[in-house]
Amino acid sequence: MRAVRNSYRVKTKTFGTEINLMQGKTGLIAGIAGIGLGSGLMYFLDPGRGKQRRAAVRDQAKRTTRQLGKAVKSVEGSAHDFAKGADELTKRVFLWKRKALRLVA
Repeated sequence: MRAVRNSYRVKTKTFGTEINLMQGKTGLIAGIAGIGLGSGLMYFLDPGRGKQRRAAVRDQAKRTTRQLGKAVKSVEGSAHDFAKGADELTKRVFLWKRKALRLVA
């Protein structure tokens, strides 16, 4: 009996049957995801400390948002200054070229 592999299916030459290898793994993955989601919900919806945990996550999200805003403003200002400098340099080069052409002509 010789098996030919094609992605996630195995087809045997002698019997001509196909076996799907992902059939058992998807249930396992779904089960692990369900356990993770359930434990996360229990962690944040805990009556004793859940309120503190949610507040900590909310504060961290606010802090991260504020830091990202500052970083974006900084990059925006730097890009603006860079573009302004490049514009000035271009103007000076063309002005110099125009003056040089007047001297030659």
